[in-house]
Amino acid sequence: MNATRNPELRVVSPAGEVESSRATLRIDAERPVPAPQLSAEEAHALRQATVEKELDRLHHAATAEQLTLGQHMNWLIASQAVLIHAFLMVFVVGSFGVMALNHWLLGGLALIGILCALALSGNLDRAARTLAVLVVQRRAVEAELETLSGRTPNLPKEPAKISRWTGPLFVLAWFVLLASSAAVRLL
Repeated sequence: MNATRNPELRVVSPAGEVESSRATLRIDAERPVPAPQLSAEEAHALRQATVEKELDRLHHAATAEQLTLGQHMNWLIASQAVLIHAFLMVFVVGSFGVMALNHWLLGGLALIGILCALALSGNLDRAARTLAVLVVQRRAVEAELETLSGRTPNLPKEPAKISRWTGPLFVLAWFVLLASSAAVRLL
């Protein structure tokens, strides 16, 4: 078998076979062969495809983070509704004289409500910060894609607005409920 002399690539015959249809390709690891240069059009198309893939990844991550943010908000509202309802039921039933008003139970419900509000509002803040970072990254990639292709992607620009005051307002509501129950007890 005739093989051309190339220091990087050599075609050699397998051991024991002089003439065969099979050949072995050996790559010389001492001097790696550089990749062929891409043309300007190929490099531009590759860069544009890479940017579009990154934009899709950021868009999906931002969408998932918005869903997470909504779930945290739902858990905050649901937990506070249940705990405030329990607090008011104990308070109202106790004020009618059906059962002795248990101030430790009211205080415990208020404390659990405050802790839940603080923990869930911390998760809301973390999710909102993560979403803000993803939106900033997505806008930067959108601007790069606009310079590469000349078209503006049709994606939503603003994420959902979540108030930073949601958790602290629930904590304030708990303190108002606790203070009002203490005031009624003193009367």
